[in-house]
Amino acid sequence: MAGSRLTNYLHFIWAMTEKEIKARYKHTVFGFLWVILNPVFQMFVIGFVFSFFVYIPVANYYLFLFSGLLPWQFFSLTLSKATPSFVYERSLLQKANFPREAIPLSIVLSNFVHFVVSLVLLIVFLGLSKSIVFPQALYLLPASILLLLFTASVSLLTATLQVKYRDINFFVQSLLILWFYATPIVYNLALIPSRFVILYYFNPLSYIFELFHVSVLSTSLPDIRLFLVNIFSMGLIILFSYLLYKREHRTFVDWL
Repeated sequence: MAGSRLTNYLHFIWAMTEKEIKARYKHTVFGFLWVILNPVFQMFVIGFVFSFFVYIPVANYYLFLFSGLLPWQFFSLTLSKATPSFVYERSLLQKANFPREAIPLSIVLSNFVHFVVSLVLLIVFLGLSKSIVFPQALYLLPASILLLLFTASVSLLTATLQVKYRDINFFVQSLLILWFYATPIVYNLALIPSRFVILYYFNPLSYIFELFHVSVLSTSLPDIRLFLVNIFSMGLIILFSYLLYKREHRTFVDWL
């Protein structure tokens, strides 16, 4: 019986995800290509600035930048869209009885599908150019899984808070700007003065993005202490998100 409920739940989540994927590129000319076009455009703009005006001493800088922008695009776009998702779907929440978390999670999964496709294309390109090195490339798998779990938990957290506190969406947009520069995306963590490195221990994305850089550029892994602290803080956020949602989801309709 429990297995049947789980199967139905997963089918429902996937149905919502499919709907989200189809709706995203409806009536667009380039469709799925936007998954690659956006980070490529960002890569050239940011790469130009940091190559000529603010020099970052990182080998293969454009590749380094692209390997960080792909996961960042997934994280930032997902969080931006998932945060107001309960509010935007208020009519559905008021009319139907279904697992409420399916709304933000379907956004997370649909964007993750796009992310995986773009990641595969990146791997193919690196393979054809003989730039990818094994076994370091295998770090893409744990990096992607950790990113998915963290993105899902933060999205559920902000979407839950947004139901009662409508300022959350504006706060998230501002936070993402700060978070972008507080995460080793356009620069290498090794360039940070040692007295400031401790600040990155409180950013769960730090180790994840370092893993993406390592998997593509075959550099050395960051300090294991950073991994342990980031994983611990990520676990706390996942637990807090789940407990907050379980406490609040029954009152969503009252607030909407």
